[in-house]
Amino acid sequence: MSHIAVIGSGIIGVTCAIELNRLGHAVTVFDREPPGSRAAASFGNGGWLCPASIIPVATPDLWRTLPSFVFGASAPLGGRIGYALRHAGHFLRFLASGGSQAKVRHKAAALAQLLANSADLHLALAREAGLSHLIRKDGLLYTYRTRDALNRDRAWWQLRRDLGVSWSFLDGAALRGQEPEIAPDCHGAILVEQGGHCTDPAAYVAGLAAFARSRGVRFEIAAVERLGFDGQRLTHIETSAGRFGCDGAVVCCGAFSRPLALQSGARPSLLAERGYHVTVEQAPRLNRPVMFDDALMVATPMAAGMRFAGQVEIAAPDSPPDWRRAEALLRLAGRYLPGLPVSLDAPGVSKWMGNRPAMADELPVIGRSPARENVYYAFGHGYTGLGGAPATARLLGQALQANAPADAALSPFSPGRL
Repeated sequence: MSHIAVIGSGIIGVTCAIELNRLGHAVTVFDREPPGSRAAASFGNGGWLCPASIIPVATPDLWRTLPSFVFGASAPLGGRIGYALRHAGHFLRFLASGGSQAKVRHKAAALAQLLANSADLHLALAREAGLSHLIRKDGLLYTYRTRDALNRDRAWWQLRRDLGVSWSFLDGAALRGQEPEIAPDCHGAILVEQGGHCTDPAAYVAGLAAFARSRGVRFEIAAVERLGFDGQRLTHIETSAGRFGCDGAVVCCGAFSRPLALQSGARPSLLAERGYHVTVEQAPRLNRPVMFDDALMVATPMAAGMRFAGQVEIAAPDSPPDWRRAEALLRLAGRYLPGLPVSLDAPGVSKWMGNRPAMADELPVIGRSPARENVYYAFGHGYTGLGGAPATARLLGQALQANAPADAALSPFSPGRL
């Protein structure tokens, strides 16, 4: 039985640890924070388990829409210009990755493999771990204020359908019948029937970690500082708590994976992208999660209230939060759900900022290092970490089976592309 070090205890790391344990490996998970920590991206995500989250941001017409993303007090994209200029190469690769319809379809098809049946896969895992109360499969809504806005996205919805995503259209009356709290001036919505959500991502990650422990997985609160090699083979990892011997390692540190990837022969075009959310305890309730089209914002019913997420900031991971991004979320949400508080300082309102991984080509890295025999990667999921975690764990498990045939599903995520 081999001993595998899993580096990172977010949703990807914990699900990978469970899968490797099932395959008979001894597993130790290392992270500077405990599972479910507020510092992790898993804590702050929007909770979506959505098979339709496959259309990349970089598309051929991004140049046309980019000004509306950046300018204006409530624009969903912001950042520090100096930081962006220092990483101009990353952003040029990002734009190039969506430069043709063929490139967009390639990325969408890859993500469709990762996110298909995500709600069902999480339901099965949650039931096994005694956490089924945290996963719901009530569908997801994408609202459109105008017919023109819907027509703008029709080609993307057709691509989703071509790639196996089932959806239906609700006109304004049907939408108001299902979600009476939404402001009445919406033209309609797309209902993704097979979608679901997690009502408390932090508790879910912590609960899965407890389940993993019950199966024999060990957890160490320690920062992994260096990978130790004998020739091409990893022999140990050096951490803030000392040296640990192992037979292999999985790097799944999200936005902070690049230093360890560089040590093991890969050069991922990976940056930390900062996201914000606001949670309102006493908010108008929705029956299911909703994305509001012109705001690029999601509203998700959580155990602690309504969570609004969607702002993106391009800035160094250690720079101070810009809480204007959170204020913009609250302001945007008020357009759709009248009666929300107007201030972050109002009672029952909480805010969060964290770092999520942003690969230049918008696809995660899953598989074995092309330069080392026994180092594996599972990082770079961007917005799809929660939804794609079970499929990622399965693909990683296959990559660790020495005699298993190559899985074509791994190809778009191959570390070899780096």
